[in-house]
Amino acid sequence: MPLDPASQFVNDLVVSGRGEHAAPTDAATLRTAWRGMFEALPPLDLVCERRDMDVAGCPAIYLLPPSPTKTLLIWFHGGGWVIGAPDLSLGETDALAHLAKTKVLSIDYRMAPEHPFPAAYDDAIAAVQWAIASADELDIDPSRIVVGGDSAGGNLAAAVAQHFGSQLLGQLLVYPAVDLSRVSPAASTYAEGYLLNGPTMQWFAEQYLGDTDRSDCRVSPLLAPDDVVAQLAPAHIVVAEYDPLRDDGLDYAARLQAAGVPVTVDHHDDQMHGFFSLPSVLPGAQRAIHGAAQFLSGL
Repeated sequence: MPLDPASQFVNDLVVSGRGEHAAPTDAATLRTAWRGMFEALPPLDLVCERRDMDVAGCPAIYLLPPSPTKTLLIWFHGGGWVIGAPDLSLGETDALAHLAKTKVLSIDYRMAPEHPFPAAYDDAIAAVQWAIASADELDIDPSRIVVGGDSAGGNLAAAVAQHFGSQLLGQLLVYPAVDLSRVSPAASTYAEGYLLNGPTMQWFAEQYLGDTDRSDCRVSPLLAPDDVVAQLAPAHIVVAEYDPLRDDGLDYAARLQAAGVPVTVDHHDDQMHGFFSLPSVLPGAQRAIHGAAQFLSGL
């Protein structure tokens, strides 16, 4: 199935905007362009109450939906560990909080290249530890914490889930990058012509990892030992067909299923990488967010 028309339009805008540069040239310019794209979207009217707060030294946005449950979703935004921010992720986080009646804590973790690995990973671990210790302040049940994120944020969520194991209630992984040690078939097939391309993926990884061993499970959760995988919380994995990270999500789902971990896979065969973050303009994003909210509600 081809990309749906709305997603094709967005994809073509991003691809044409690259000009002569297949990959970014510097982080500051890319951050400005990325923020500009989101600021050009229709204005967002939040359903949830927003509170800006500090979480273990990181800025964060706390979203409280009407009549919330005691469940907390800790969200790590995407952007290749280089770009993105909690305020740019409000389209999906506000919708998830509202639809699932789940409180959401969206973390502004430190980013590369100023803060390379393991800064973002350490911040993600610290955020979960802080939430457990601050359960009374947040008015949550510390046994009902879910971690989630998209792309690079999905990488952080998967790695954090492995650290905490059965302490967590679930994991919501949206086209997660879970093996930075390889070039998958999808990464080759969709290396050019899409919102996320091969050169950009490589540039992001270089900014974040430098000379870090990419087989480190904190970097590539797909490579974790069997005993670590077997004790993981239930997962919901969103996959886009036209995405260099497609196989990461599918292969991680297969790994979890083989270990006996409950997994649902939501494979969108008419979408590209990044679609989940654009519910104001992409019907496919709305469908995926509703599916993710159903997962959260069912935990």
